[in-house]
Amino acid sequence: METEYGVNKRGIIIMTTFSLFYAMLETGMDWDPNQGLLSIFSLTSQYFYRFLYTSIFLYPSYMASRKLFSALTIWYFIYGSLTEDLFYWLIMLEPPYSWSWFYPVYYYIPIPDVIELLLLVVIAKKKKLVRVNLLFSRSNT
Repeated sequence: METEYGVNKRGIIIMTTFSLFYAMLETGMDWDPNQGLLSIFSLTSQYFYRFLYTSIFLYPSYMASRKLFSALTIWYFIYGSLTEDLFYWLIMLEPPYSWSWFYPVYYYIPIPDVIELLLLVVIAKKKKLVRVNLLFSRSNT
């Protein structure tokens, strides 16, 4: 039986798997706005990429939460974005670097990901979305 409106293993598996595949896809692309895919229309293409990225990540977030729009859907979206960044750096074997207005880095510490991590904790505590025994329970969720 599924826990009541909280983060569950099924959702974590959906978002982690999607994030891994998206990170693998992203490693094969050159996103540098000076020479890569975003170089055609540097400023507008960066906005378009953010819109596209959000749209793509909202679908598995919806599948994980089973709700079109809720705090849980937003939690899964943020978790997926953060996980995708971590997978990307692991696959590329290089630390984060800053080249865009939406991705500032301070001494290889990605500011957006720190904010995402803080948001995950705040939303989870505020909405009581995460159970302590999430990873260790033996239920079939």
